[in-house]
Amino acid sequence: MRGIVACLAALPALASAVQPAPIDIKNVNFNGSLPYVVSGNAKRDARINHTIFLGMAGQPAPARYTDPVNAPEEQDGPIPTSEISYSVTRLDARVLAFEFDYEGCGAYCEHHSEQYNFDAVTGRPFSSSDIFTPQGRAALFKRNNPKRLEEYRKAIAGLNKEGAANRKKQRIATPWPQARNDNKQDDEESRITESINMYQQCMDSMRTPDYANFYIQDVFPVKIEEESITFLFGRCSNHAMQALDEVGDQAITYKITELAPHLTPYGKYLLMGGPRITFPAEPYQQFLFGHVGQAAITFNLSRPNPDGSVSGSYFYNKYRKPIRLSGKVIGNTVELAETESTDTPQPLIRATIKGDKLEGLWIGKQTLDFSVSP
Repeated sequence: MRGIVACLAALPALASAVQPAPIDIKNVNFNGSLPYVVSGNAKRDARINHTIFLGMAGQPAPARYTDPVNAPEEQDGPIPTSEISYSVTRLDARVLAFEFDYEGCGAYCEHHSEQYNFDAVTGRPFSSSDIFTPQGRAALFKRNNPKRLEEYRKAIAGLNKEGAANRKKQRIATPWPQARNDNKQDDEESRITESINMYQQCMDSMRTPDYANFYIQDVFPVKIEEESITFLFGRCSNHAMQALDEVGDQAITYKITELAPHLTPYGKYLLMGGPRITFPAEPYQQFLFGHVGQAAITFNLSRPNPDGSVSGSYFYNKYRKPIRLSGKVIGNTVELAETESTDTPQPLIRATIKGDKLEGLWIGKQTLDFSVSP
C-alpha cells in the first residue's frame, strides 16, 4: 500500500495546543519487527500505526500490538524478503521519525531504506514538501546537485587512473583513454569504460530541467534526526549496472539551524520549536474515522489532482482489509467507486465535504449512511 502512504504525507493539519501524551513504542513481529505506537491518544496512535503497517506490511495495523500479523494477500512496492529492522531517528514532543531497512523484491531484489516522519502531536505524516518552502527546495537543489556531481566526477577520475594503470601493466603504449590501435579491449578496460559512461549519463540527466523540477516540486526522502536533516538520493545505476556503481546511494547532511532560511513556518514549528501552526480544515491526506451504516471504518483520501481526480481507501475496523477507492471531487462533492469490487452494482461513496469531514451515503446493494472525520 505504498501509494496510500504517499498520499498521506503531503499536508499537515491543525496542531493541538494540548501537550501530547508520551509515546511508547512496542515491537510487533512481522518479517523481523515493526514499531507500534501506544499512548493515551488512540487516534494519533492509529494514524502512525496504520501509515507504517500499510506501507511496510501492506495492511492496516492490528487493533493491539499483541495481535498476530499475517502476510498480506497482496502488496504494492517491494516485498520484504529479509527481516525488517528499524531505528527511531528522532522522538520528542513534536517529531517522531523512523528509518526502516530490509532486503526486498519488486522487479528485482535489493536493499531498501525508507523513512517515515510524523507530527508527534497529531500523528500525521509529513514530507519534505511540508517543511521546505518552494524557494527553499530550489535553493537546496542548487546546493545539493553540485555536491553530488562532484562525487561522480571524482569516481570518473579514479576510474581513469585505473584505466591508465591497467594499460601500463599490460604494456600497451596507447595512452588512456584513447582507443587502442588493435581496437581490442580487455575485461578490465570494458568494466572501466562502462562505469565511466554510466556516470556520465547520470550527470547529464542531473543537469536537465525535468530533474531539477522533480527535486523542487515533488516529495523527496529526508532522514530527520535531533539536530540534522539528511537528503537521500538513490543510486543512478539500474539493477543491471549496479555492480559497476561504486558511488551507490548518496546522502547530504545539514544542521537544522543551517536550513532555517529554507523552512516553512510548519517546518520551523516541528524542527526548531517555532510557534504552532493552524491549517485550513480539509479531509485530504490524513486518516479519518467514522461509519458506514453502523460499522466503524477508517478512511483516507488523496489530495485532488488538477482534473479533480482522487484516490484512497478505507477498511472496516472489524475486518481490517483495505478497500481501494478512486473517483472525483467536483465543488464540495466527492464520488468514489470501490475499484476492485466485483459486486453489481459497483459500490460507491457519494459525500459532501464539510471542512475536514465527509458526510453522505455508501451506495451498493443497499444504501447506508456514510460519515468520517479526524
